[in-house]
Parts: sequence; structure tokens; C-alpha cells
Amino acid sequence: MSEPKVAYMVASSFMPKGHGSIDAYGEKAIPLIEAAGGECIVFGGSGQPFEHLEGVWNTNAQLTLFRFPSMEALMTFWNSPEYQEIKHLRTDVIPPNFTIAVESSV
Repeated sequence: MSEPKVAYMVASSFMPKGHGSIDAYGEKAIPLIEAAGGECIVFGGSGQPFEHLEGVWNTNAQLTLFRFPSMEALMTFWNSPEYQEIKHLRTDVIPPNFTIAVESSV
């Protein structure tokens, strides 16, 4: 039986003018991510060094990257009742844009 492959969750957050704070979301989401074995490896805070090379990217958008030990761990976090209960703290403030991918063996 092969080892599960690492899974990544990419969050690109566009912060509209006059948006509220997502601090309450972060305070509640990070412990849930960590409980599922996830870790933040790139944090998209203000002042993040970032260069857009090609395509369309919203001004003031930020990029955050999370790594989970497996897709199962990522989906356990995402679908957990605890996360579903707090998700509105993010979606009420900023438009959601999440992408997930599994590490490949190329």
C-alpha cells in the first residue's frame, strides 16, 4: 500500500475596499487546520512579497498556501462540522476562492 500524497489548499483572497476583518475567522480556522495535520506554508498577509507574472489577478489579492498530509486530511478539515460552523466568518467578508491539489510524482 502506498503512502498518501501530500495535498495543498491555495486560498487567493481579494480584499474589496471597505471590507471587514477576517481576524475572527483566522483565530478559529487555524486550530482546525492544525488539528487535521495542516500547516500554513505561505501566509498572504498585507505586505506579502508577491509578483504576478501572467494572466488575471485582482489588485490587492493575497495568496495563502496550506499543506496537509493527505487529501483525506484536507477534506476532513474542510467538511468538518466545526469548520462549516465558522466558514461564514470568511465568506461574509471576502469572496471565496479556494483551489486544492494533490502532490504528483512526475
